[in-house]
Amino acid sequence: MTTVQEKRFDGQVAVVTGAGAGMGREHAKLLGSRGASVVVNDLSQGAEETVRMIVEAGGKAVVNHDDVSTEAGGAAIIENAIREFGRIDILVSNAGIIKNVPFSEMTADQFDKVMRVNAYGAFYVTKAAWPHFLKQNYGRIVLVSSSSAFVSQPLISQYAASKGAILGMGKSLAEEGAAHGITVNMLAPGAFTAMAGAMEDEEARKRMETMMPASLVAPVVAWLAHKDNKLNGEIVEAASGRAALNFVGSAKGYWNKNLTIEDLFANQEKVLDKEGFATLENTVVLSSWMTDNTGWAEEFGK
Repeated sequence: MTTVQEKRFDGQVAVVTGAGAGMGREHAKLLGSRGASVVVNDLSQGAEETVRMIVEAGGKAVVNHDDVSTEAGGAAIIENAIREFGRIDILVSNAGIIKNVPFSEMTADQFDKVMRVNAYGAFYVTKAAWPHFLKQNYGRIVLVSSSSAFVSQPLISQYAASKGAILGMGKSLAEEGAAHGITVNMLAPGAFTAMAGAMEDEEARKRMETMMPASLVAPVVAWLAHKDNKLNGEIVEAASGRAALNFVGSAKGYWNKNLTIEDLFANQEKVLDKEGFATLENTVVLSSWMTDNTGWAEEFGK
């Protein structure tokens, strides 16, 4: 019988933001249980409870209450890891907030608040960790995004915008970090958390709590954060024990060098036809695919 070797993080240091409860707590606990020293960041006192759980289970962890939504706070979180443990190997940018607001009623301040925690927060901690990753020629970054960035959901346009920003930033950083042993992957999780707990539909809330525990997302985070995982620039969905790649596809479309509005109405089905799509990881692939496309050559090569 083949024995599966346990994947561990001994000697490594992880920073997990928004780890005072919910998914962030589960990420921190799992990394801590597998040998990582963990900086548990959260504004709430829940960070103390997360640290207690890790330490009582035999792990190492420290509390951090700095604010990810400020540049100084992001820098302080990473400095905490360097001060306490001497290095940083893993960054899980998980901190986030959400508030249901119809767009017609949303204020600039409400939009800005969500963007600062979710998008700027991810930027600030990543920016602070990046020089350390470059210096040691190694780093694992998991940016927590959301399906709301690519699936239509009402009343959370500010949240969707912030999570979409994370996807764009992560894709770009993955290309920059590749030559330096740094991987950057994005997670689109689904789990019952305090945010989901505010659901008005009691039956739906209970069903979600049973089927989508946060503990089933944590293994995917740890998998992406492990040194043996070389994935880079990917979007991975995680919910209810399911892990799956999510990707952007580009359809063949309709080509006409004399394109008009009327042309598009007449050929709308071709524009929207998904058959024969290509997955486009970066602009190089996009350019190559477009120039090699038969339709392009026929229409524009005349």
